[in-house]
Formats: sequence, C-alpha cells, structure tokens
Amino acid sequence: MLDPLDVRILSGLTAMGVLVALVLFRSQGSALAEGFREVRAERRVPRALEILWVAVVIVPVFALFAGAGWPELVLSSPVSVRFPADTALQLVGYGLLAIGGFLAFTAIRHLGKFMVIQIAVSRDHQLVTSGPYGRIRHPLYAGIMMMAIGAAMFYLNVALLVDASVVIAIARYRAGIEEALLSSPQGFGLVYRAYVARTGRFLPKLPLR
Repeated sequence: MLDPLDVRILSGLTAMGVLVALVLFRSQGSALAEGFREVRAERRVPRALEILWVAVVIVPVFALFAGAGWPELVLSSPVSVRFPADTALQLVGYGLLAIGGFLAFTAIRHLGKFMVIQIAVSRDHQLVTSGPYGRIRHPLYAGIMMMAIGAAMFYLNVALLVDASVVIAIARYRAGIEEALLSSPQGFGLVYRAYVARTGRFLPKLPLR
C-alpha cells in the first residue's frame, strides 16, 4: 500500500486541479443555462434519480479532499481492503482518476452552454463534435466513470467501488435516453445517427480493417 503521505500529496495535487477546474468552469458558467431557456424537446428522468446522480458523482471528489486532509482515515476505514500488489492497483487507480478528471473537464469546456443536468434539446441546440466529442459521444460520462473507478482503486475502498457501480449504471441509463432523444426528429435525426455510426459511446470506436 502507498504511504499515507504519498496518498496525501497525490490527493492534494488532484484536489487543487479540481478547484482550478471549478474556477474556470464558473468563469463561463453565466452563459451555461441561456441556451435552455426555451426547450424544444425533453426526456424527463425521475427526480430521485437526478438527485442520486449528482450525489454519486460528488463522492469521488469528496474522497479526494478527505485523502488530502486525512489520508489515514480514508485508507484505514472499515471498508478498506488490503492485498498483495495493492500498491500497483493504487497507482493505476490514480492514473484513471487523473485522466478521467481531465477528460470530464475537457468535455465540459467543449459543451459550453449546453452543459446542463436535464436531458433536453434547446431551441438553439447544436450538436457538439469538437474535442473529445469527435471520437466519443459521451466523454463527460466516460470521464466521470473513470474518476469513480479510479478513486475506488486508489483508496482501496469498497464503498467507493459501490459508488462507482452506481455511477456506471446511471451513466449508461442517461446515455441511452440522450441518444434516443438526439436521434429522434425532435433532436438531430439522421445527422445524429450518422454521428453515432462513426463514434464510440464511452470509448473511441476501433477502425474496421
């Protein structure tokens, strides 16, 4: 297992990255909801599921700040696990955590004002295909899932693994609803279906030989 001091340093560096991302996000946040003042089409998700989604997404971020402040508490909780070669798993987990955070932030930057929790198409909606959206249809969900899985591996925590499982289940559910809406006549129709054909849902599509 990694030394608690190493976990504190890595957690602290990543937590600082999250804070910087939040500051940058707020700098463009005033325009985020403007495009959704007039909704053209919407697929409603149960309110309880929306609240659960926000909650499970926040958990890995809380774990980062807890790891930066109290690494012994995070690593030595009743739901922590230990096994041979767990240090290697922690390092892989930290890599997933960092890459997932960067991917999620990049996806948010490219979404711009279309970054909202509700699954809807606004009056002036545009299909975003720039940045990671050029290869993946849901890079934000992919990044969030990577962060959740990475946090569970980095902190060797069963509770975080359960959280990651819920994150994956809800992300898959939301992605399916979004794709059904965007491929409908109320969304982008054939244009979106062509986009689906050339991209992967959470990972880039492998080229056919």
